[in-house]
Amino acid sequence: MVQSIKILIVRLSAIGDVVHSLPVLHALKQKYPNSQIDWVVEDKAADLIVNNPLINKAYVLPRKKWKSQKNKLNTTKEFFNIISEIRVEKYDIAIDLQELFKSAFIMFLSGAKRRIAHDKTREFAHIFANEKLPAHDIFDINKPIIERYLEPANYLGAAVEDVLFSIPLSSNETVEYINKLLADVNFTKPIIIFSPATTWASKHWPENYWAKLADMLCDDNNIIFAGAPNDAALINRIISSSEKKKYISLAGKTSILELLELFKRASVVVAPDTGPAHIANATQIPAIICIFGSTAYKRSGPYGKKHFSLSANLSCQPCFSRQCKLQTNKMECMKQISPQLVYNKIINATNHKG
Repeated sequence: MVQSIKILIVRLSAIGDVVHSLPVLHALKQKYPNSQIDWVVEDKAADLIVNNPLINKAYVLPRKKWKSQKNKLNTTKEFFNIISEIRVEKYDIAIDLQELFKSAFIMFLSGAKRRIAHDKTREFAHIFANEKLPAHDIFDINKPIIERYLEPANYLGAAVEDVLFSIPLSSNETVEYINKLLADVNFTKPIIIFSPATTWASKHWPENYWAKLADMLCDDNNIIFAGAPNDAALINRIISSSEKKKYISLAGKTSILELLELFKRASVVVAPDTGPAHIANATQIPAIICIFGSTAYKRSGPYGKKHFSLSANLSCQPCFSRQCKLQTNKMECMKQISPQLVYNKIINATNHKG
């Protein structure tokens, strides 16, 4: 008889890290097909978890609301109301994939019989686990973070050789909306999506490089810029500084679920190490050209043979700093990744002749 168990996953944020955690779902479902798998997530990445076909229930912590809420007593009450919901389920297993104090504390409060995490984690989070995986550096620059997140599943007997992402299915409304956004696209040409924005200054590829790359590609491809509402100014500057200006900006026009559908239409996605690059990776459709500066390309690069992670490999990389600390040759790591190099990788990925 196939064992039926209840499993709770705790991975609160950020968007890219939640995406990197998604292969755990497939691995656990293959091992325990009758299992109930639930997930605790914060609101920013909730769209990836709510309505995910392999998740029975999502517990969404409204972090944005709680952060702005003046009455912290109400925040505390709301938090423990969610904890009460979790405890009712009487989970057999809880897995802390984030391994910070806040995620480990939620795992502990869940009341799960078995609480799994790595030993010697950050913020002493491991003290809340009663089953500990061997410790190793979460910032190991040579180990893909996806493989680290799969270790608890492997510990539970799941096969982890096939890395498959489970994502919400697109609704008819989402498909129709993306169709409207792409109404002026010439579908006889490939779609290449640029997602240039990131919240880390140290991850920014120069604006003039984006403009030059767009000009190099636009005659044979549809170039579409994607981003959040506050990315519109950056994208507008890039388009304005380009020579050909044959580009569509969808900045502020797509949610996470709509981005998933948009990326399914693309041949290539070009981006720094940021959420949209990893969302594109989760669709398992376009080739991804990911440009790395302050972070580690082997650790966080898109997973799969058709993708390319580009890094200058300077002695100061990876620094994991939000701001470049160099006094001279600032942001040299990003400047050394030329538009021509990225162009060549795109041609390679699409098997075009350039």
